[in-house]
Amino acid sequence: MIRKARTKLRESSENLEIDASFRLDWNSDALNIDRLILDTLPLPMAALEGSDHILRYANPAFCRLVSKTEAELMGKPFVEVVPREGCLALLNLVYDTGEVRIQIEPKETEAHSARWSYTMWPILDADDHPVGVMMQVTETTQFHQRAIAVNEQLLLSGVRQHELRETAEKLNAQLQLEIAERKKMERALVTSEKLAVTARFALTMAHEINNPLEAMTNLVYLLAALQTSPEAEAYIATIEDQLQGLSRIATQALKFHRDANKPEVFKLNAVLREVSDFYRPQSERQGIVLHQRLETDGAISAFRSEIVQVITNLLLNALDATPAGGQVIIHLYSAPRWLCDIHASCGYCLSIADSGSGIAPQDRARIYQPFFTTKGERGTGLGLWVSAGILDRIGGSIRVWSTRRPGRSGTCFSLFLPVEQAIFTPLRRRRKESTEVQGARRDR
Repeated sequence: MIRKARTKLRESSENLEIDASFRLDWNSDALNIDRLILDTLPLPMAALEGSDHILRYANPAFCRLVSKTEAELMGKPFVEVVPREGCLALLNLVYDTGEVRIQIEPKETEAHSARWSYTMWPILDADDHPVGVMMQVTETTQFHQRAIAVNEQLLLSGVRQHELRETAEKLNAQLQLEIAERKKMERALVTSEKLAVTARFALTMAHEINNPLEAMTNLVYLLAALQTSPEAEAYIATIEDQLQGLSRIATQALKFHRDANKPEVFKLNAVLREVSDFYRPQSERQGIVLHQRLETDGAISAFRSEIVQVITNLLLNALDATPAGGQVIIHLYSAPRWLCDIHASCGYCLSIADSGSGIAPQDRARIYQPFFTTKGERGTGLGLWVSAGILDRIGGSIRVWSTRRPGRSGTCFSLFLPVEQAIFTPLRRRRKESTEVQGARRDR
C-alpha cells in the first residue's frame, strides 16, 4: 500500500499546478485520492515544499507523532516543527539531488529518547525538477528495538531449527541407507561363506572320489580281458569313457583349488583350456558357443589359483549375460608396447567378450564396488571387486567396454597380466611413474 501511495503521489505530482511561489495545490481533485490513501496509513507521512521545506501536508499519524494538529503544522518550515538536525540535512540532500534516501538516527539522545528512521523521495514537476520532498517517518523506541531484536532472534532460531531438522532428516536417510547396505553386506557375506564351504566340500569330494575311480578303472580294464562277447565289450568301453570323464572332472576340481605357498610359473593358455573345458558343458546346455583364440602360451609367474579365480569370475559373468544362440570369445595375446610401458612391465592381454545385452551406463562406474550386483539373489557382488583387487595386487589391470546398441550389444573385459608378479603398487602411481620416465626420455 505504501508503494502504491508513493507511485500515485509521484504520478499526481507531475500534474500539479504550481504558482510563482511554488505552492502546491493540495486541494486539486488529483490529490484528493492520494489524501484518502495517505490519511489511512499507520505510518507518519508529510509533504514539504521548496528548499525551506514548508509543510503542505501531514497525515494523522504524523500529527500524532509530533503531538500537533494539522492546522498547527501547515505552512510552517519543518525545522521549526521538528528540530532534528539529521532530518534537515537529509531533506536538503534529497531536494538538491532528486534521489531517494533512507536514514536511521544513530542513537537516542537525552532530548529525543526515541529513534527515528526516515524514507524521503523528491516530488517532481513536469520537467522532472524537484519541487518538494515526501517523507515517511518510523519511530523506534528502546522497547521497540528490544522487541525487534527478540523477533530477529526468534526468526534466526526458527531458521536454525529448520536447518537442524533438514540435517536430521538427511542423517536419518543416510543411516537408513547404511543399515540397508549393512544388511546387504551381511547377506552377501553369508552367501560367500556358503560358497566357500561348498568349494571346500567339493574339493574334499573330488579328492575322495579320485581313489575309488582309479580302482574302478583298473577293475574295468581287467574285466575287459575276460569278456569275449562283442556286446559286453561295447558296454565295458562305455563304462571306461564315463569313468575317464568323471576322473577328468575330479582332477580339474583339484587343480582349481590346489595352490603353492609362493608364486609359480605356469602357462595361461593351459589354464584357459582347463577352465573352458570345465565350463563347456554349461555353455552347451545354454546354447552358447565358446570360442578360444590363444596366440601365445602366456607364461607368467603368479599364484595360479588367483588367476583361475579371475578367469572363472569373468567367464561365468559372460555366460550369465549371453542369451541362447550367442557366443563368448576368449582371446590371449602379447600386450602391445604402450600398454607395457604404462604398467612398467612386459605381459599379456586376455580379453573375454560376450554378445550379451551389455552393461547399463549408470552401472559401469559401480561394477567394481563390493556387493554391487545386477543378478539379484543369485549374485554376491564380490566377483569383479575381488578380481580387480587381485589384478591390482600383482601389477595388472582390468578395463571394460560395453554397448547396448540393438543388434551390436555386448561386453568385453580386457586384462593385463604381467610376466612376473610385481610388488604391490597402485596402478595410478605406476602410470604416473611411467609418464615421468617417458618425459625424461623425451628430454634427452
